[in-house]
Amino acid sequence: MLDNRNKIAYGLLFIFVAGFILIILKGLTISQPGDENVYYYMGKLINEGKIPYKDFFFAHPPLHLYLIALIYTLFGFNIVILKSIPLISVLIAAFFIFKMAKEKFGNAEAIVSSLLFLFSYSVMFNSAFSFGIDVATMFLVVGVYFLCNKDNYILSGAFFGLAGITRLLSLVPILVIFIIVLFSNKKNFLKLSSGFFIIFLPVNGIFTLLFGDNYVTPVYKFHLLKSFVSGENFREYSDIIKLNWVLFSSAILFTFVKDKKPIRMFVITSIIYLMLLMALKKIFGFYFVIVFPFLAIIGGYSIVRIFRAFNLSKKWCIFIIMMLSSVFVWNLASDIMFLEKIGFAGFERGKDLIDFINSVSNKETMLFGDDSAVPLIALMTNKKIALDFVDTNSQVFISGVRNLDKVLNDLKGKDILFIIRSTQGISYFNGVKDFLNKNCEFLSQFHDKIEGSYLVYRCA
Repeated sequence: MLDNRNKIAYGLLFIFVAGFILIILKGLTISQPGDENVYYYMGKLINEGKIPYKDFFFAHPPLHLYLIALIYTLFGFNIVILKSIPLISVLIAAFFIFKMAKEKFGNAEAIVSSLLFLFSYSVMFNSAFSFGIDVATMFLVVGVYFLCNKDNYILSGAFFGLAGITRLLSLVPILVIFIIVLFSNKKNFLKLSSGFFIIFLPVNGIFTLLFGDNYVTPVYKFHLLKSFVSGENFREYSDIIKLNWVLFSSAILFTFVKDKKPIRMFVITSIIYLMLLMALKKIFGFYFVIVFPFLAIIGGYSIVRIFRAFNLSKKWCIFIIMMLSSVFVWNLASDIMFLEKIGFAGFERGKDLIDFINSVSNKETMLFGDDSAVPLIALMTNKKIALDFVDTNSQVFISGVRNLDKVLNDLKGKDILFIIRSTQGISYFNGVKDFLNKNCEFLSQFHDKIEGSYLVYRCA
């Protein structure tokens, strides 16, 4: 039976979840350009019998993509149901953060930790976009829970294995945790690593055996071959800290906590992960989500322990809680406004583009071009992407993993609508501009306030 304090804690968690869903509801119902559309279209390809790494380029381990393919098989292209993957993943992660903190530290720490995690800007934003990092984070958090709270090393390792075959970035905190466990108890390390490799090795082994370098290169080598853009990385890093300043500020408070031992693993993992991000050739905002559960637990523990250390009177406690709550609510309100206006703005010219494409094409006409918008437009117009080449991210060609000249040459003679974005993407290459000028006819331009201008060409 739950006592009154436990009932209040779970009641607050329920309120947090309900509020969280209300905040991101708009993001669940709109479609807009982004990497998730690449994965949605690839899910459609799998549903048609195509195989990643063999029939089309895919730059990540397979689990997230096959999860999308399963949803696509059951429900078809339903944007709300597809977006439920990151939402459900985030809510499960939040629940296990709550359970972990509650069982290890107490109700107050559980409440604050889940609050910090759920209402950080990046978690709210990414819960409406299926980048795969959300699924990996969920598996990682569940694995940590069974490790720290249940001493079930084999099950913990298995969940770590699931995270590892979802997104490679999860391997960084997993490796750190492995090293910590190795130094504390070798027997437990063997159990943990056994659970991990039971999942991780067979999946990677089967795909490597079947597809060889066609699997190893895009999944592993590709990320090491990306070009380095230090200025962009620094801006991305600083922007994430600014957008999630409450979470980062809370975590930094661990320096003022006397008893750091209960959160030592979370602190070490967080520091190493954040340092590694600084060394990557290219980072994106969603990369940080992997470490947010650790930062939230550190912040929740630190805030409560510091608060208790002052041993304040009831009046002062109420006053400080009200002050901190006011700052938190003010920041949350500004985040919600930003999400409404920018984060969940939708695809301003999407309907115009779709109507235009339908009016100037026939059933056999295929699409090609910008990786963030073309897969979405293809799904909404029920058209194929030429060559099944969905991920046209500029790094795919800059890294040398795929040859742009060969791809463009293979497009010649096909009935294609080639869509590029003026500000980024495949339009970065002069070879693309030359190809369009020599082989294609410019049809129209659509300016989007957020995404820039989309240019549509007909190539035949």
